Amino acid sequence: FQAPRGRHCGPPVGGVAALKMPVRVAAPGEARASGEAPLKRAKTPKKPSQPTWEEFRKFETYIFDCDGVIWGVAPKTTKRSVAVVNRLLALGKRVMFVTNNSNKSRLDFVKELESKGVRFPSVSDTDKENMMVSAAYTTACYLAREGLKRPFVITSDRGLLDELKAVGITDYRATVTDTGKPHPDFESSAMRGDGPDLDETLQHFLDADCVVVGWDMSLSSRKIATAVNLMKYHDEVHGDERNFKPMPFIACSGDAGGVLKSTTIDGRSFKVAAVGNGAMAEAIGRCFDPPRCWMDMGKPSDSLLELLASHAAYNVDMSTALMVGDTLATDIVFGNKGGMSTLLVLSGVTSQKEFEATAEAGDDLRIPHFVLDELGQVAGAEVLAAPAAAPEEGAKAKPAAGRRASVNGKKAGRAADRGARG
Repeated sequence: FQAPRGRHCGPPVGGVAALKMPVRVAAPGEARASGEAPLKRAKTPKKPSQPTWEEFRKFETYIFDCDGVIWGVAPKTTKRSVAVVNRLLALGKRVMFVTNNSNKSRLDFVKELESKGVRFPSVSDTDKENMMVSAAYTTACYLAREGLKRPFVITSDRGLLDELKAVGITDYRATVTDTGKPHPDFESSAMRGDGPDLDETLQHFLDADCVVVGWDMSLSSRKIATAVNLMKYHDEVHGDERNFKPMPFIACSGDAGGVLKSTTIDGRSFKVAAVGNGAMAEAIGRCFDPPRCWMDMGKPSDSLLELLASHAAYNVDMSTALMVGDTLATDIVFGNKGGMSTLLVLSGVTSQKEFEATAEAGDDLRIPHFVLDELGQVAGAEVLAAPAAAPEEGAKAKPAAGRRASVNGKKAGRAADRGARG
C-alpha cells in the first residue's frame, strides 16, 4: 500500500512478538538484541526467473502468504499449491504462513489450511498455531504491549476479537458481537436517518483508548464516522493537556486491495477486486485535515520483519528464507526489505501486466527474485508424487514457529529484557 509520505505512519516503536508477554522489537536499523545485527535488504536481480525445483528447495524456511496463493484461487490451483507445501513439510523444511487477513484467528486459519489438505507435522494445536502469523495476532500483541485496553474495533468478523481475548484484552468496543453478528449500533450502514443517531452511538464508545481498523467486509459510512468522531472527541477533550497525544490509530494491515474471486465476464477471465485494509484506514484518515496517519501491523511493516527475525520470537534466518506471495506492495516488498529471497505468483492480486510494468519501472523493492503463474508450477508431478523419505542432508526438520519461545520462555524473556535495556 503506497500511502503519501507523512500520512501512513511508519512502524511503531517497539512492536509485537510471538510470546504471551510481547517482547520489544527494535526500530529499523537498531540491533535487535545483544549480538544481533540489523536486517539487510536482499539484492534483487535485474530480471526475475522461473525457479527450478532444485533452486526452489534449497531454502531452509518458506513463508507463504495465503490469499491468492493457497486459497482464493481456482480449486485446481489450491490443490497444486498445497501439494508443494506438503512436499516441503515432508522434506523437513520449516514452513510458516503470514497473512494480512485479520478476519480469522490463527487457529481458524490452521483449520482452513488443514481443510485444504495441508498435512501439518504431528505436533500440538499450539505448535500448529505458532506456524501461523496473522495481522489480527500482531495487532493484538501490539495493543497489549502498549497497554491499550479499550480499543474501538472496526471489523466484520470475530477473528480479531478472538486474538484480542487471547492476549488478555476483553474490554473492547467493536462493530460486531463476540459471535460475529453486527453490533446493534451498526446494523444500519447510514450516518443518519436510519437506526440510532450517531451521537447516541458515540455515547457507547467514548471511553475507547484507540481505534483499530480490521479488514471489514461490511465497512460503512457509519463505522467510518464513528471512528472519526471518537478521535476528534479525544482531541477536543485532551488537546490542551501538556503531554497531549492523538488517539492511536492502527490498521491491521496496509493492503490497497485484494481479490474476492476469479470469474468470467463476457468470455474474459476477470479477478474481482476487494477493498484492502489499508485503503479502509486511509478512508478514515482522509476525514482529517491534514490527513491523520495510521500504524500498519502487517506486511510489509518493519515491526513484523523484526518479529520474524527476533531470537526471542520466531528466529528466522532471513538469508535462507523464501517469501512467497501474490502482491508486490506487501509480500514482495516485505521479503526484499527483510533480506529474504522472493517468489511472486500471478494467481492472486498481481497480474502479468502489473508485474511487467513494475519490472520496467525498475523499483528494486517490488521486483521479485522469482516469478511463477502459480505455486504448483514449480514442481512436476514426479516430484510431488515422490515418497516422503527422511529429510535431506542440510534440511533437518525445523521446529514449529514460536516453539523456542513457548518451551524456553524464561530464556526468551531474558533475551527480550536485554534488547529493551540496550
